[in-house]
Amino acid sequence: MMEKTIITCDDGYRLTGHFFRPATDVPRGAVLIAPATGFRHQVYFIFATWLSEQGFAVLTFSNRGIGDSRNGIPLAEISSDLVDWGTLDLPAALEKLVALAPGLPVSLVGHSAGAQLIGLMPNFAQIDSYVLIAASSGHFDNLKLKTKLAAKLLFHGWQPLSVAVKGYWPTKIIGFGEDLPAGVARQWRQWCRSPGYVENSFGEEIRQHHYADIKAPVLSLTATDDHIAVPANVEDFLRLLPNAQIKKHFLEPGSFGLKKIGHSDLLRSRCKACWPHILEGLESNG
Repeated sequence: MMEKTIITCDDGYRLTGHFFRPATDVPRGAVLIAPATGFRHQVYFIFATWLSEQGFAVLTFSNRGIGDSRNGIPLAEISSDLVDWGTLDLPAALEKLVALAPGLPVSLVGHSAGAQLIGLMPNFAQIDSYVLIAASSGHFDNLKLKTKLAAKLLFHGWQPLSVAVKGYWPTKIIGFGEDLPAGVARQWRQWCRSPGYVENSFGEEIRQHHYADIKAPVLSLTATDDHIAVPANVEDFLRLLPNAQIKKHFLEPGSFGLKKIGHSDLLRSRCKACWPHILEGLESNG
């Protein structure tokens, strides 16, 4: 059973989410799905339904400025950035999940940005395990030449120009998910320019973080055909979690009867054959 829920952040901003009740009599745990950059939480509904059928309570949500969480505000008027997503949105969603599914071990399934921002959560200690999907630093210089050139053209050329004209980054027209607030676009470009991604704002926009404090089990799942989360970028991000219990799996599409998985599709229905691997990370909690 799925029901809409409103998540109120510490600064008063309201996010839209949906809660999926476990379909089994004895729940196995609670799962927070942290979305990728620009992904509306509806993208994860089929995956969340599958998790509920496996016995998990699940919460999906959209970050501020994305989908229903725009709250009818013109995107050019939303000043949020990636740090806000990590320090305000993720913690509030976690608190909502704990309130809706009290007493259950909690896991976070983070997709791309939803994985990268976990160390910004002040309430991270409530999470018993993590499954990180396509989690990497996204550092431009580690990408293959064609992808690197395209990324630099988009991020250093079209992005600042389009943001200057429209007041936000119109990424929807190029298949990058929903249009993005200007602050999110700026930090995304800044963090991909150098190794470490979020590390590039440590001591400046990020005064406190908890990456080294995370000691819970972490399962990193990455497709071998992911053009962004290439092995060098996966390692570049995971080094920010020196005290976590990390397992890394690289998934070959052909092993699951798939022609491709890529960066964005592991949690979409066409890649359902891969989903049992996610249970390994969820079953490590508690």
